[in-house]
Amino acid sequence: MNKLVTRIQQFLFILLGVFIPTSIAITNLIIGFLALCWILERNFITKFNVIKSSKWMLAIFALIGLYLLGMFWGDQHLNADWQFQRLALLLIFPILMTMKLNQETIKRAVFAFLGTAFISALAAVAINNNIILPLSEYLSFIDPSWRNSAFITYNYHNIILALATTLSLYLLVEKKSKYTYLLLLFIAVYSISIFTERGRAGQVIFNLSLVFYIIYYNRGNLLRLFTLLVLLFSFQFVIYSSTNVYKDRFDAVSNIIQNNGVRRVGNIQDIRYIFVRESLNRIVEKPILGYGTGSFGTIFYEEVNSGHIFDRHTTPHNQYLYVWFELGIVGLVLLLLIFYHQLKEMLRKKDGIHRLLLPLSFMFLMLVDSYLFIFILTICYMFLYTIYSRYQEQ
Repeated sequence: MNKLVTRIQQFLFILLGVFIPTSIAITNLIIGFLALCWILERNFITKFNVIKSSKWMLAIFALIGLYLLGMFWGDQHLNADWQFQRLALLLIFPILMTMKLNQETIKRAVFAFLGTAFISALAAVAINNNIILPLSEYLSFIDPSWRNSAFITYNYHNIILALATTLSLYLLVEKKSKYTYLLLLFIAVYSISIFTERGRAGQVIFNLSLVFYIIYYNRGNLLRLFTLLVLLFSFQFVIYSSTNVYKDRFDAVSNIIQNNGVRRVGNIQDIRYIFVRESLNRIVEKPILGYGTGSFGTIFYEEVNSGHIFDRHTTPHNQYLYVWFELGIVGLVLLLLIFYHQLKEMLRKKDGIHRLLLPLSFMFLMLVDSYLFIFILTICYMFLYTIYSRYQEQ
């Protein structure tokens, strides 16, 4: 029985790599089946011992526990149900980390993910250049929303491609993969799609990863280092000059910064500035325990009059502020401990400096949105962390 369950787990983990870039609904189903297999597999004592020995997994349980306790202070908990739905997703992390995965499965999952991300990027490029119609015209199960890039929302699409780029670079330059030309093709198509879409976070992750690898491998050769950095920024300039989407997003951010957070269109302050200012103003009033679980959206809806519309599902577009606002400095410390111990775990590996890029990238992403509570990107991070932490060292 256990052998059959283990085989099914291997297959489902590979399927996860296929559907993370393409279907939120199917990814959800796969996660459910993986959780069921984890239960059927039993061996709970062994799994419990693995979890108990991991400081970052213990920090996840402590954060969830603090959210439960957060129901006992503060007056506003209208968003608590939504919050706990997102928190339940974090329980998938220990499941993935205690599954039996062989190296063949991990390597197949890597290329399933990279290959499907490549197809997604290729489709997005074709749609953006009017070569094909949006995929919702051909496939009824795809949301026809204007926010979709190919299969999923453009900002999630770009972040997944940026993380796929980082993984491709890791395999290419550190693992010396035999699929050199294929990985180079993947990176080229990822980059075109990333910079012809509106998502800025993915563009930043892409640039930071390339800058890291350029500096790391050329720090002893200043001429080559300078040349490669110039080529990278020349690529940015060409994209800026030839692509309206990238130019418009870059100019919009520049204008907001130059105007102290005020948008030229509508002459109102950018919502991210409001989130930071109003969140910090309230955090200093209750810095230790915050306002309680599920309080953020309601408090902004009732107290902040800025010209923007808030609802109870509103988040501050910053994971750190979000946790600090609702759970105080105690919650923020627990959140940071998760990633601190993950960074330590990665750094202990022989090529840990490269594996650090994944948790560092996600920590950056949490500065620009509450990505730890966004389903597809949380799943993507957990999937990739499982790979990065268990990929066989050479």
